[in-house]
Amino acid sequence: QLALASTDPVRAAEFYESAFGFHHRAGDEAGVDLELGGFELSFRRAERAARDGMQIGFRVDTAAEVDAWAQDLALRGFALVGPPSGDRWEGSRSFRVADPDGRQVAIFYDYPS
Repeated sequence: QLALASTDPVRAAEFYESAFGFHHRAGDEAGVDLELGGFELSFRRAERAARDGMQIGFRVDTAAEVDAWAQDLALRGFALVGPPSGDRWEGSRSFRVADPDGRQVAIFYDYPS
């Protein structure tokens, strides 16, 4: 479970539902609870979003999936922070997209050692 402060919990929840397939579990004026594969992600209303020193990442099974996620999100209008980068030599491949509160969300693949 991860609970994050958000200036607009509904907007943040809609981003994660649309971009990553989270499912809405509950919500009221104080916040929104989402779920994906047994992981609960909650957004609680706050005057300032929590993002300092925080990174959210989703590991995928292949480097090709990183590229496919980037292409799909870009085609659906999500602004990527940068294109996918990295290769076997670097040990990983990834890209990032920013959520409505400015937190960067990584999609990554770690090559086997």
